[in-house]
Amino acid sequence: MIEHRNGILIAVALMVGVPAITLLATLHQMFGTGGDGPIRASAVQAPPAPAPAAKPAPPAPAAASPASPAAAAPAAATPAGAATPAAAVPVPGRSAQDFSASRPAWEGYLQGADPALGKQLAASGKPAAGVQACVACHGQAGITPTGGIFPNLAGLTPEYIAKQLADFRQGTRKQALMNTVAQGLSEQEIGQLAAYYGSLAGPPLHVGETGGEAARKLDQIGDGARALPACANCHGLRGLGEGPLLPRLAGQSKEYFADQINAFRNGSRQNDDVGVMRAFAQRLTDSEVEALGQYYAGPR
Repeated sequence: MIEHRNGILIAVALMVGVPAITLLATLHQMFGTGGDGPIRASAVQAPPAPAPAAKPAPPAPAAASPASPAAAAPAAATPAGAATPAAAVPVPGRSAQDFSASRPAWEGYLQGADPALGKQLAASGKPAAGVQACVACHGQAGITPTGGIFPNLAGLTPEYIAKQLADFRQGTRKQALMNTVAQGLSEQEIGQLAAYYGSLAGPPLHVGETGGEAARKLDQIGDGARALPACANCHGLRGLGEGPLLPRLAGQSKEYFADQINAFRNGSRQNDDVGVMRAFAQRLTDSEVEALGQYYAGPR
């Protein structure tokens, strides 16, 4: 009986004692004076200034002539015990700028951009620089009259257009005609064109009238089994756009939609954010690409 009681007491002591010891050790680590405690700004000491190098003693002066005045008085000596002032050394630390996010250069193109000048440029181009009029491919009001692989620019945001023109200019998005056009434009002209087309209303909407149930499901639900989120998550419900850099798909021709999906598929277009469109395009079948193109374009 006594041994049984002792065993119970030992078990209880272990159950209570071990957590108590662990708790005390943790409190000591958190609030003690060990080296892992919080670092105070006052504890960061500036490194000591290096001692100046000793200079060689000057040669002894010649004896003063009788006509010369008395020798100059020696320089005032530093009082005994006084410390020589050291140069100020900055204390290491962080500044707010260390955490500032970098901004893309094309944002500056839009600062003060005049849409009226962009409209003039779109209508006339820059023949001397090899830049043809934008209206030749993108229509008088930013809506291509014949569809095809030329996108509608009306209805897109100024930010998206400026980014794409900047990518064409730098070669991070490749298309022979647009690379030539963008390289012939100045940064200011890119901002003007983006401001102009970004001010135009998009084409009439007939989204969802064609394309079938498979396209509607991909737009609104996606396919979790293939890690395909709903297109609406990024491009807005029925492709109406979501945010400044997630473009509107509604009203684009089915030919342009398929052309861009295939460009993401084969890697000829690589200016998507962290490769998400390249990954999603690989998971779509040819029939789904065609159905989505019809879904967003609507009937002719």
